[in-house]
Amino acid sequence: MSTVNTSQTRVVVIEDQIMLRDLVASMAISIPGMVVVGEASDGREGLAMCEQEKPDLVVFDIFLPGLNGMEILRQFAPKNTKTRFMAISANFTPDSIRELLELGCHGICAKSSSATKLKEGIREVRNGSGYLCPASASLLRESHLTINGAAKRKGKLSNREREVLQAVAEGYSTKQIAEKLEVSVKTIEAHRANLMKKLDARSAVELTRYAYELGIIELPARYGTTDAPVN
Repeated sequence: MSTVNTSQTRVVVIEDQIMLRDLVASMAISIPGMVVVGEASDGREGLAMCEQEKPDLVVFDIFLPGLNGMEILRQFAPKNTKTRFMAISANFTPDSIRELLELGCHGICAKSSSATKLKEGIREVRNGSGYLCPASASLLRESHLTINGAAKRKGKLSNREREVLQAVAEGYSTKQIAEKLEVSVKTIEAHRANLMKKLDARSAVELTRYAYELGIIELPARYGTTDAPVN
């Protein structure tokens, strides 16, 4: 049985859907001893907030604009081992669940779950336990969790290459990506060339498809494919 942590638990919520972000924050503060110290709607903003606040618990969507939740976990968790993490999503797959667990995520809750299950998951993760909602647990039971070709390709990419791949898939130009990541255009061109080679892609469209297959973006159409997002 887990031991309840009676000290104040500082929480950061990272979710781009305002209604759900408000719900998660409300669920968190309804649990005695928990306080929300930050909310973010963008992955890059969320990572910066985590680095600033050093929260005890991070509740995050795995599909976020700017930087996806997997990347937040990959970059923040290794250096902040006391922080606990709970992922939420409408589109979990056996592979994404497996990767989340391998990266050190403590709880997983599908957006199809009830508010009661969400609150239960937040409480369990805060108290030191692991949590899998019924839907995600069922996915794991029904799958052999084989590593597919996309997962193998993903392992070849560096953190910065995954960031560049997401930005390309979201429709940003090379110049816009360079500005966002605060590097030179030539550096981004080099990263794009490396991505094309590693993923055996011949166009931005193919890079976008691979980003979708690798779980870096949710759906290619989510952020629009005709016009680049406005910074």
